[in-house]
Amino acid sequence: LADALAKVPGVEVLNNTFFNEFTIRVGKPAAGVIEALAQRNVLAGVPVSRLEPGKPELENLIVLAATELTTDADIAALANGLKEVLA
Repeated sequence: LADALAKVPGVEVLNNTFFNEFTIRVGKPAAGVIEALAQRNVLAGVPVSRLEPGKPELENLIVLAATELTTDADIAALANGLKEVLA
């Protein structure tokens, strides 16, 4: 998932190492990006600002997780959705 998202324009993977959760930075407020993806039937993680309210520097961060149940189709749907939403 991290490798696929790192190729999406406007997405920066922030973790060098991780197990199944990692954080990305997007070029727009994360809450709006996640909502736009949900409207496309793609569930896309949690905005970090929800976990740490009142910190504007976290506004564009999203925490994502992938497990053994995450399929290639799931990854493609998220990557393609992000390409659309961030364009």
